[in-house]
Amino acid sequence: FTATGPMSAQRLLIPTLRALLIAFALFEAVDIRLYAVRTYGRVIHEFDPWFNFRAAEYMVAHGWGAFQAWYDHEVWYPLGRHVGSTTYPGLQLTAWGVHSALAAVGRPASLNDVCVFLPAGFGALAAGFTGLLAWEVTRKPNAAALATAIMAIHPGHLMRSIAGGFDNESIAVAAMVSTFYLWVRALRSDASWPAALLCGVSYSYMVAAWGGYVFVLNMIGIHAAALVLVGRYSARLWRAYSLWWLVGTAGAVFGPARYLVGWQPFQSLEQLGPTAVFAALQLWQLSEVMADRRRLDATETLKLRLRLFGYAAAAAAVAVAVVLPEGFIGPMSARVRSLFIKHTKTGNPLVDSVAEHQATPPMLYWHYFHFTLFVMPLGLGTAFFGKSDAKLFLIVYTIVGFYFSAKMVRLLLLISPATSVCAAACLDSLIAFNIEALTADDQPPVEGEEEEAEQPRAISPPPQQPPQPPQ
Repeated sequence: FTATGPMSAQRLLIPTLRALLIAFALFEAVDIRLYAVRTYGRVIHEFDPWFNFRAAEYMVAHGWGAFQAWYDHEVWYPLGRHVGSTTYPGLQLTAWGVHSALAAVGRPASLNDVCVFLPAGFGALAAGFTGLLAWEVTRKPNAAALATAIMAIHPGHLMRSIAGGFDNESIAVAAMVSTFYLWVRALRSDASWPAALLCGVSYSYMVAAWGGYVFVLNMIGIHAAALVLVGRYSARLWRAYSLWWLVGTAGAVFGPARYLVGWQPFQSLEQLGPTAVFAALQLWQLSEVMADRRRLDATETLKLRLRLFGYAAAAAAVAVAVVLPEGFIGPMSARVRSLFIKHTKTGNPLVDSVAEHQATPPMLYWHYFHFTLFVMPLGLGTAFFGKSDAKLFLIVYTIVGFYFSAKMVRLLLLISPATSVCAAACLDSLIAFNIEALTADDQPPVEGEEEEAEQPRAISPPPQQPPQPPQ
């Protein structure tokens, strides 16, 4: 085929169809979430979204400073509630920002409408970032397009992103997937370190949006530790993790949710793990630099590394025992403990009685994941072929996410992106295999073989028998 022939048309057709699929998926991601609006109108539904809307109204009317100091006497009667220190304000800040941006460009909308449509828009964002995550994991554009389409209509994500459901999870899933995508993007090459800075900014937004940021924090920490354990440590990993941790921790401690987060990255037991990984990576990189300068062999480098970690462990033990005040490092929260110890309750009857805080019945996996539940293991299996940092992240994310999703119903939405990526990887492999099988007989012959096939072969005469001697 020539450059202007059918092959050239095919090369243009496939990317065009892929782009149309992504555009249609993003459109459907918004449209399917507007069903409640078309049926019942532009209304906020459920209790928590109504409280969040009321808080957004107060923020828009009185400003950020007044919101932080707001003590609401009309809730939790007769105690009341200090809203600034008990609310993750990322949702209200996002609504305020969109509301102000629309007014600035001459397209004003009521705050009610902004809060109603915001979850649908972030549902499309989550689908788009899931497609980007699939691209980083598989490096296959078809898998990225399929992951976008699956995440757009994934029931596990739909349950928290319907228009009118103005809740923290409606924007937090998009923030979580964008953080994961930027993290694996930062590990692609040595020149990808700017993505680590954006990853820290995305994580800071995640902290402001939802308390589930602890899962995101530990996922990145576990992935970095896993890379070291399987022998994939590199200066790229050290650089990406250091930049992400510094920017993200600063955003968490000094950002909009600082009254809720405080100094937990250095005090809370469920957040100390990633901090320890940060310190360990600094020591590991230091040992790499010292070994390179001294030109040490593998055995001498191992001894140097053990000495450095031994000195650091001793210094940390002295600091905890002598320097830090008693009780500085606190235990795991009751809700986090309940994810590891069976039948552990938080002690709060209101929290313990909520259905979404109970263990996940097996039937709900089919209800929320449908066919992806069956093709997901096959897609996850493809991640074990062809080693890469991104594929290891998908493996760790899926395993850890499924564990926590089994412990609490509301955590099912955490693995919606993982199941979408795995299902897309499986479908992409199946489609590629079938296309290859169907087109195998249609391949043009190699130059030279066709001429050889057209030329008739000379028929060789039968072998002559030697004459028999007379008897």
